[in-house]
Amino acid sequence: MKEALVVCGDRNLTVGVTIWDIETGSRLLHIPTCASSFNGITCLRDQYLIASQIHRPGSVAGGVIFTWPFSKPRASLRSYSVEAIEPVSSTKDGIYLAGGATSGNVYLWEVINGKLLKTWHAHNSPVTCLAFSDDSSLLISGSEDGTVVVWPMISLLDETNARSFHTPLIVLAAHISFITGLLPSSNVSNSVFVSSSLDGTCKVWDLVHGTLLRTWFFPQPITAMVLDLEERFLFSGSADGRIFMSPFDVGLMKESTVASEQSKVELTGHKKSITALTFSRSGLISASEDCTACLWDIVEGVIIRRFHHQKGN
Repeated sequence: MKEALVVCGDRNLTVGVTIWDIETGSRLLHIPTCASSFNGITCLRDQYLIASQIHRPGSVAGGVIFTWPFSKPRASLRSYSVEAIEPVSSTKDGIYLAGGATSGNVYLWEVINGKLLKTWHAHNSPVTCLAFSDDSSLLISGSEDGTVVVWPMISLLDETNARSFHTPLIVLAAHISFITGLLPSSNVSNSVFVSSSLDGTCKVWDLVHGTLLRTWFFPQPITAMVLDLEERFLFSGSADGRIFMSPFDVGLMKESTVASEQSKVELTGHKKSITALTFSRSGLISASEDCTACLWDIVEGVIIRRFHHQKGN
């Protein structure tokens, strides 16, 4: 299966979405009139692209989410919500989609019919990121005030519970600033997830008990993170454009702190803040506010290919 890189701006609607062939670097497609919020774009079952749209200043209307089938990328489906949605996340099987709002509310939809299943007040500050556990049994939400909350899906899907308030499974308040990323492990033997924050830390948590297993401290706010495909290393992108590489061994983890100086590997090549990190079969991919995305050879620490997005992303 061919891999593609999708890049979307977060400020200018006219910039739109650009899709590149990762292997060749050729531009495959441009979709105009789209600007998505931070953590507001996701891929559904490798068949659909979903993007929440930025809330235009002065607008009193609700929110809108665009969905494009890759088979017909020009034909978008628009879904409307009572308020603007920013971060979105879907379950691995593509059955459920969650969206967060600046009000602190979280919305849960059933994708196949677009039905809104639940709305509840999850945080007392704007929701900044969402992630489902690998088995889709838990939804994790992070907020601007640094709080991370774990929600059991069995409770959220209970049709007899129509309340707008739900009891969380775990509430974590170790971060002191904006949560920028939530990353559940896909290793079935490891019930852990990683959180990153503008407080300059990444933290590893036991997903079942809420126990803090490890904290990495970095010299810059952390704006994005990703694990490599074998989950041996954690890559943490920072506000100054650097990417830090840290060993990730859950089996050896116990509550401890690690300074970034103990992890000497840094990738440098971006001029501004890192906005997203992901892994493809070709390697690590980073995106930045400098309007570029880079494909990296992490062994040599060099950029293999640089993709240039239009200004305004």
